[in-house]
Amino acid sequence: MPSLRRSAAGAAVLLAALLPASPPPATGAATTAAERDAASGRDRRPWLDGSRPVAERVELLLGAMTTDEKLNMVRGHGLALVPRGRVKGIPRLGIPELRMHDGPHGVSDVKGVTAFPAPITLAAAWDTALARRFGAALGAEARGKGVNVHLAPAVDILRVPQSGRVWESFGEDPHLTSALAAQEVRGIRSRNVIPTVKHYVGNNQETDRMLVDAVIDERTLREIYYPPFEAAVVAGAGAVMCAYNRVNGAYACENRKTLTDDLKESMGFDGWVMSDWLATRSGQRAARAGLDQAMPDDPLFSANLRVGLATGSFPEARLDDMARRVLTPMIADGVFETEYGSPGRNVRTAAHTALAREIAVSGTTLLKNRDGLLPLSKGTGGIAVIGTAAHDDVQITSAGSGRVLPPYVVTPYEGIKERAGGEVTYTPGDGEGEAGLRAAADAAREADVAVVVAGLVTQEGEDRTSLRLPGNTDRLIETVVAANPDTVVVLTSPAQVLMPWTGKVRAVVSSFLGGQELGNALAAVLFGDADPGGRLPMTIARRASDYPASTRRQFPGVGLRQVYSERLRVGYRHFDAAGVTPLFPFGHGLSYTTFSYRGLSVSGTTVRATVRNTGSRAGVAVPQLYLRFPGGAGEPPRQLRGFTKVRLAAGQSATVTFRLPERAFQIWRGGRWATVPGRYTVYVGASSRDLPLRGAIRR
Repeated sequence: MPSLRRSAAGAAVLLAALLPASPPPATGAATTAAERDAASGRDRRPWLDGSRPVAERVELLLGAMTTDEKLNMVRGHGLALVPRGRVKGIPRLGIPELRMHDGPHGVSDVKGVTAFPAPITLAAAWDTALARRFGAALGAEARGKGVNVHLAPAVDILRVPQSGRVWESFGEDPHLTSALAAQEVRGIRSRNVIPTVKHYVGNNQETDRMLVDAVIDERTLREIYYPPFEAAVVAGAGAVMCAYNRVNGAYACENRKTLTDDLKESMGFDGWVMSDWLATRSGQRAARAGLDQAMPDDPLFSANLRVGLATGSFPEARLDDMARRVLTPMIADGVFETEYGSPGRNVRTAAHTALAREIAVSGTTLLKNRDGLLPLSKGTGGIAVIGTAAHDDVQITSAGSGRVLPPYVVTPYEGIKERAGGEVTYTPGDGEGEAGLRAAADAAREADVAVVVAGLVTQEGEDRTSLRLPGNTDRLIETVVAANPDTVVVLTSPAQVLMPWTGKVRAVVSSFLGGQELGNALAAVLFGDADPGGRLPMTIARRASDYPASTRRQFPGVGLRQVYSERLRVGYRHFDAAGVTPLFPFGHGLSYTTFSYRGLSVSGTTVRATVRNTGSRAGVAVPQLYLRFPGGAGEPPRQLRGFTKVRLAAGQSATVTFRLPERAFQIWRGGRWATVPGRYTVYVGASSRDLPLRGAIRR
């Protein structure tokens, strides 16, 4: 699907939105635009004229560039820390320097920025409008720090829960990931910053990531792993970052099939492909395959191209295409006209702090609430907050290139203590051996309610070797619940963990990685100031062996070949197809009120249903639509095809509408998207396993 941004009409509309309105014609000496341009010499650089179409400006500029200037645009220059990467500007032509920086939930490893919740927390919010606002805030802070190319969003599908970077993306489902990524891209672009979607493609583990061959069949690529990239392309992502790993034999940054045939030709991407940092392995071969820019600094890359141009082994037309692809989003996204800040600037704002808290609240997911232990009432007496993750070792981000330095962190203990009316104590408990467990039991026994916070951090370059909580955390939880049955377990984890104690505790809450406002957001949910807004963007299994057999056998690592033999059965698709009951299903999350679903109606490809708040307090519902394909399509039993988020007062109803595009009914067959004729079953409900409404669509 071609990028809507780069069309002539789309570009004109975009420029009108991005650039100041042209002043009305004026008379008098040196007052008209033409006279001012002539006086400044600007008329000799017509590509700087914002009233011209993007494509025309690009071609005019390209025609004025020397070979050396084109080669300048296709490699980084210097291993800068801030920004993380740069491409030198060309002053004589008015081309500004490109300044690139991570990361997925804030400008990484610099001071003076907001530490937003991790993208996996945003994914749990299931809220596209919130994703767009997050993208706009991310773009604004990047711009304020002098960054004009932000290396986000990451859209790698959560194939295996052990993967070290799952926190950077949006979970296991391509539809949910696509919807959120597209809005984040639009938000980033609204601040005249170029979004870079990553890591293309098959980057689903950290083990052997520089060498491993992700063996993925074409249909699985098209239906599971490509859709988020395609959605980002349609939303206007100016750059795509190719990954370290191999894909079906060829390295991702020199893979003609994935880069040129699929991304550029099939998906219509006309921005540039940059390498992940130090992922470039060749010069002409990579460029011929579709790599447009080697990062962060690779003089051998451009030198190799220069030799090829001189000897005739590398076509000049391809160099023109590489430079054109870099220049197009620079002009379309207003980089030439926009003023950017500096690395030392403090870009935090009160609005961004409030947004960080809102995302954390919206992504907080109530997994279990037996006998209505939550929300805690005003009359709740003593509260024992237990676990180092509650205060001494709080997890709000993970390690690697995407790490954000928070200006402060409101810990769970601090948030609860500030909000509670009664006495609140803190006991580390874990990491202190038998004495720590005894202290935790004593604290829990003396309190009315115990809140155990269990944390886990993952990192780039390393996968987890176990799905269990670290150290003696499981034993700590068992000890506390034995001392006080009114125990709430709060998980601050980037992905799934095993929960052998779930049947014994009354309430389980997942905050994922909640950013600098974690404690305030958690307290707001625990005390009922806000309804828990989160729904799971992943399936949580009862046992490690319940996850797909292919990933259990092969991950992490068997040599350097990772066969995606589960094919389309990723996440809940596997659990449904195998008839395995999860501990908590994809899309699951409880409210402090109750909802009913009724009145399903189908008209063509439009589906409507009524959601009613049947409880006594306001709450958040996330209606979800799943499709079952006709027999013979070879698809998993059900697939998410629509969702929305509604906030309803007690007794209030809302009719939600899902309009399904033709792609919702298509599979990849015979080298193209094809609609499968027949009867589709439509399901609407609260999760992938709670679908009370059923209807049919014929195609």
